[in-house]
Amino acid sequence: MSKESAGFGLGGFVLGALVGAAAGLLFAPKPGKDTREFLAEKAKDYINNAGDVYATGKDKAVELYSTASDKAGVANTQIREKIEIARARLNAAVSSAAETAAEGLHAAGEKVAHVAAAGEGEAAPVAAPETAEAAQ
Repeated sequence: MSKESAGFGLGGFVLGALVGAAAGLLFAPKPGKDTREFLAEKAKDYINNAGDVYATGKDKAVELYSTASDKAGVANTQIREKIEIARARLNAAVSSAAETAAEGLHAAGEKVAHVAAAGEGEAAPVAAPETAEAAQ
């Protein structure tokens, strides 16, 4: 049984006990004055206990909020760390792809220059970026 259902079950039990006790007293063979005095006394007791029930409920709500807040903070930190790892991997992949593209462009420029030189005489080689930063 979870804490939440235990609290609800206890509240339902108390409410049922109150209704049952009130019905039993109203139908009991006692004089009206005695019954009213007894009910008034019990009502005062329950009203006094209501403050305790409220305080307990408030304490549980604060505890649940604190727990949820802590868990959300931990989850937030973990997500941010995973995002940073993914960002670093993506940057590394982009840099690698840029370097590969620059190398390929340089090699293609050399081939074009070689073919041009072979066909029409010697042509000047095509300049290509040599680093990933120049390719961007």
